[in-house]
Amino acid sequence: MAADYSTLSVLVIDDQAVARQWVRGVLGTLGIEHVVEASSSHQALQAVTEQGARFDLILVDLRMPGKDGIETIRMLASMGLQCAVAILSIEDERVIESAGLLATLRGLNLVGAVSKPLSVEKLELILKRATEVGKPKVPVTIDLVEDELAGALSRGELELHYQPKIHMYSGECIGAEATIHWMHPRHGLLGSDAVVPKAERSPALLAQLTTFTLQQAITTCGRWHFDGRDIGVSMNLSPQAINHLDLPDIIETVALERNVLPGSITIEIAEATLPDNLATMVDIAARMRIKGFRLALDDFSGRHSAVKKVLEIPFSELKLDRAFVDGCSETPGKRAVVEAGLAIARNLKLSTVAIGVRQRPDWDLLAELGCEVAQGPFIARPMPETGFDIWLPQWMMHKQRQ
Repeated sequence: MAADYSTLSVLVIDDQAVARQWVRGVLGTLGIEHVVEASSSHQALQAVTEQGARFDLILVDLRMPGKDGIETIRMLASMGLQCAVAILSIEDERVIESAGLLATLRGLNLVGAVSKPLSVEKLELILKRATEVGKPKVPVTIDLVEDELAGALSRGELELHYQPKIHMYSGECIGAEATIHWMHPRHGLLGSDAVVPKAERSPALLAQLTTFTLQQAITTCGRWHFDGRDIGVSMNLSPQAINHLDLPDIIETVALERNVLPGSITIEIAEATLPDNLATMVDIAARMRIKGFRLALDDFSGRHSAVKKVLEIPFSELKLDRAFVDGCSETPGKRAVVEAGLAIARNLKLSTVAIGVRQRPDWDLLAELGCEVAQGPFIARPMPETGFDIWLPQWMMHKQRQ
């Protein structure tokens, strides 16, 4: 039985109209009708930064005027795109292979690097690989050695990625959540869920990682402010790091050194990591608020235990759990939890953030229910600072056209 590719969405980047039409025709042969064409790197950027944009596959040519295919690949990689990417070109086979290697090294999901013209046979191989990229991945346990992580810190292999937080009424980007990532030489790009637990096994290593996160995130926030962008930064630190009484003083020192006002810095605490013994947590939280920093309860689920913690700890922000946000417009149970969370936040005068927003109907409902801020793939995925700086002007242009 032939595979059904009709639901796939494809972006074709090529400066030649004839070449784009040829690719569109080959795609149509296999039933793919949702095709967006871009004649330049700039048009491609506009396409991938549209609100709610989702592509299963991006086909990119190498030889283009202005920004060529290599620069386009670099740009796409910097924005943290997770769709499949394939290279089509008339260049020498070695050049195509090198471009493919670059795409892989930059963290893109390369599914093919082939010479023009595109044929059905070549396309079928690309599409088969592309659909594999789109399937939910089975969690893989990666055995990391502590020395590897320590070495990664010293070699500068770790970096922060930033996911935009958008005010739902003004459309302004008012903040970004910073998370740690590691481009591992063997395992590829690893997120905080792999890096932080490894660091937690060593108090000294965790202290280094916490210091790195604070310094990098607050330094980036300072650069945004220096460039005239009123964007705050938030960080979800390890519960072990948050358990130190001198944490408010450490953050204050870094903020003063970077000339960043405390109100631009938010520390997030996941609901699941809140300690049963609240004495230390309340001590730290109260001092952070006194110093002017913001404090967010992340992944709020509405459970009784979580509501009790909200009453005991002086949070300034409530972040609704993505498990209930995603699909809240379709599932009454999820909507009920979201509404309850928003009601609690209103009564306690807390700001609200919906995390994990993936689709327009959920966005519209959240805005209707009074949620103030949203973040998630519907807006943009986490990306390095360079990608964020590329994405932000595009977002502002899209917003102005709406």
